Amino acid sequence: MKLTSQTFNLHKATRAKLLNYLDSLTEQGLATIPNGFNNNVLWNIAHCVATQQILCYKLSGLTPKVPESFIETYRKGTAPDGHTPTKEEVQQLKELLISTQKQLQEDYQQGFFENFNSYSTSYGFELNSIEDAIQFNNTHESMHLGVVISLNYFVK
Repeated sequence: MKLTSQTFNLHKATRAKLLNYLDSLTEQGLATIPNGFNNNVLWNIAHCVATQQILCYKLSGLTPKVPESFIETYRKGTAPDGHTPTKEEVQQLKELLISTQKQLQEDYQQGFFENFNSYSTSYGFELNSIEDAIQFNNTHESMHLGVVISLNYFVK
């Protein structure tokens, strides 16, 4: 099953919403962990980028488009380290949100993903192809957008 442009349009729309939160909050706001939460806006957004790279590139046996240190910092099972990001770090995350969305679409459309290692997500969903991974990634990022919306309510 070949993915349509709508799948990538949804990804782009979700990333645009996440970008809005990076633009609307201060560095301190991005790093704030409200009572009852275990992470912050910055971590949730960076986690979306890291997870996309794992689900799509690593499970396909390909080299991710972001540094391994970034993936290790924001992958599943990690938590914010307590630092307040610099303006440069926020700018880098903005650029990664845009560049990794575009790169994934281009790589998929060019047939870059030839292999895929099946993976069972903690959501209870089995990924058996790059198409499964891309579609699940949209769901995953939408879930984290919901968390970001909630965090924003308490941070402002």
